[in-house]
Amino acid sequence: MKKLLVLILIVGLAILMTQMRPEKKAHKEAMMKAVKELVDEEAEERGFGDNIFTNLGKTVVNSAIEGVIGTKLKMHDYYLWNTSYIKMNGEEKLLSVGLLGHVFTFDKKMLREALENPGDIEDADEKDSEE
Repeated sequence: MKKLLVLILIVGLAILMTQMRPEKKAHKEAMMKAVKELVDEEAEERGFGDNIFTNLGKTVVNSAIEGVIGTKLKMHDYYLWNTSYIKMNGEEKLLSVGLLGHVFTFDKKMLREALENPGDIEDADEKDSEE
């Protein structure tokens, strides 16, 4: 009886996880939030004040990055969770993991590299991506 109950719980959790995987839109939003935080940190580190020109610059940078993320961000779907990535210099760079309705982002160093060298970001193979 215990084995049946454990099996039912595992199957139920697996079904719940498949139904609660975040969509690509959630990954994009989480990445943009991380990018905005990084841009704010960079502006603060470089000593830019909080003025109209700094805010305009941040807006332009964020808009440009949003365009790149919108076209270059690709997904891998693992049924119970999913990941987003971009291709840089011939290799896939993991950006976020989606699990149980949440998107977890990381690797500010890679984000900083992508911001400094946007030409290194490549188109991903469409066969591996989910739109």
